[in-house]
Amino acid sequence: MNLISRAFAKDAWSILGWKWPVLALLTFASAIFEGATVAALLPLLSSFNVGSSGATDRISRIFSNALDVFGLTATPQTIAVLIVVLITGSAAIFLCQSYLAARLHSAYVASWQRRIFSTFLAADYDFFVSRRSGDLVAAVTTEPARIGLVFSQLNVSFAAVLFILVQIVISIFIAPLVVVLMLTFGGLLFAFTRRWAKRAMDFGGDLTRVNADLTADIGEIVAGAKFVKATATEDRAAARLSNAADRMELLFFGNAFDTQVVRAIFEYSGGFVIVVLLLAGPAFLNVDVSMILVIVAIFVRLFPRVTGLRQSMQIADFHMPAFNEAMRLVHEAEMQREVITENAPAGWPGATPASILIEHLAVELGSRLVINDLSLAIPGGAFVALTGHTGSGKTTLLDCILGLRMPTSGKVKVDGYDLRSLPSRSWRQGIGYLGQDPMLFNSSIRENLSWIRPQTTEADMRAALDAAAADFVMRLPNGLDTIVGDHGGRLSGGERQRIALARALLGAPRLLVLDEATSSLDAETEDTVTKALSKLKGRITIVAISHRPALVQEADVVINLNEGRAEEVGALWAVSAVS
Repeated sequence: MNLISRAFAKDAWSILGWKWPVLALLTFASAIFEGATVAALLPLLSSFNVGSSGATDRISRIFSNALDVFGLTATPQTIAVLIVVLITGSAAIFLCQSYLAARLHSAYVASWQRRIFSTFLAADYDFFVSRRSGDLVAAVTTEPARIGLVFSQLNVSFAAVLFILVQIVISIFIAPLVVVLMLTFGGLLFAFTRRWAKRAMDFGGDLTRVNADLTADIGEIVAGAKFVKATATEDRAAARLSNAADRMELLFFGNAFDTQVVRAIFEYSGGFVIVVLLLAGPAFLNVDVSMILVIVAIFVRLFPRVTGLRQSMQIADFHMPAFNEAMRLVHEAEMQREVITENAPAGWPGATPASILIEHLAVELGSRLVINDLSLAIPGGAFVALTGHTGSGKTTLLDCILGLRMPTSGKVKVDGYDLRSLPSRSWRQGIGYLGQDPMLFNSSIRENLSWIRPQTTEADMRAALDAAAADFVMRLPNGLDTIVGDHGGRLSGGERQRIALARALLGAPRLLVLDEATSSLDAETEDTVTKALSKLKGRITIVAISHRPALVQEADVVINLNEGRAEEVGALWAVSAVS
């Protein structure tokens, strides 16, 4: 854990900066005040003539000199007032420390959530395709909370260490031999309980994996709720979730029980030591009764802190794998960070429909050549339909045009420029995209339409809805303020597609990309959407993957992809396939 702990401390420092040392100073001050409160018991007892020794006299002189500075005499009443002041000061510092610790904890967790999510979004498309969604969702939702627990427990551990050190220093003035014996005994206890700390790390690593599994399972089952209900497979879905929940239950139980085992070892061993100290202290250690009472008072307060220190370290060990996993995913996302070109050629992008030229394009996915030496031209304003069997490379070609996937060889040119030399954000902002399952947020139609262009006016929305044959929206009781439900579930498939098409058109795109956008529509709705697309010909370049006759017939050119190569079918534009 040591290497990870150092990495954790370095990370926390980089995020929290000077506020963390301030928390450490407050923690140190709290420990000093608590220690001084206990130490003040010695001169108080001495003033009542309860025991006397050189150690007692030394501590009494320290307090007497401190009171002299303020012109006070070390009477029992004065010392009692001093103890009250120390207790009050300790409480005030504790509240300040707790407030700052809570603020830093919440800030650290929020910082990690933003960091993970922003790093993921900055990664290229392959980063998302090559990973399970459950791992990514858990990294954003679950792991930062666990990282926050590590932060809290390390702060608790630090406070416990300071408190223990202060108490040890005070005890050394009273009975150094007793302190040596107690430190030796405490060290043996820590060494003996190390095995449980190791188990906590193992449990925590397993929990990270189970969290990802459970998140993935829940996401899949909730997204496929209609399938689960329609096939009466609720029991199988519940069993799948129950399996992950059972694994999580065992991990939490194992760690919780181990924590209590460690607590029992420390507490009962501490009680045993105190009994031995009371019985053997005066006779064998040459310590008077007053010092025995103070030492007992110290260690009655000290042992819970020692126990808490070990428990805090164990909890930190349990959750530390979350930090390790988050760091790993962030590092991988940074390694796959999308290369963004900022400089654009003079006059680009223009206002005319985008022209696209594919030159000897080849794309490998793993060991499979998906697109093989493909060349074709798509003039600005053309309506091109891509057809072909599953796996022929249609979606991969669209990904290359969108700039989401870089080709293994060859070029994609836009308006005569190599796409890799163009600013990808500017290019994509000029693209309208509509997939088979349109992405709609669980909010109003107005908010969904303004997702790409937040400054969109209601007049623009109405015009886009009309162009997308989605004028039904204005006939809804709440119009643009209608809530569409999760993934647009309160709307029909055709209504979702038309709203998504309107959203795509709101950006005044130069290129409209349709990925099986009409494949799940009924004939009437498909005809409505197809007619809306037909009106856009010549104004926008349209590239659509489709096997539906209605849409294919509206296309200016149909390109059939076979084994990664293009076969011209009824083309009106120059299309070539290089073999």
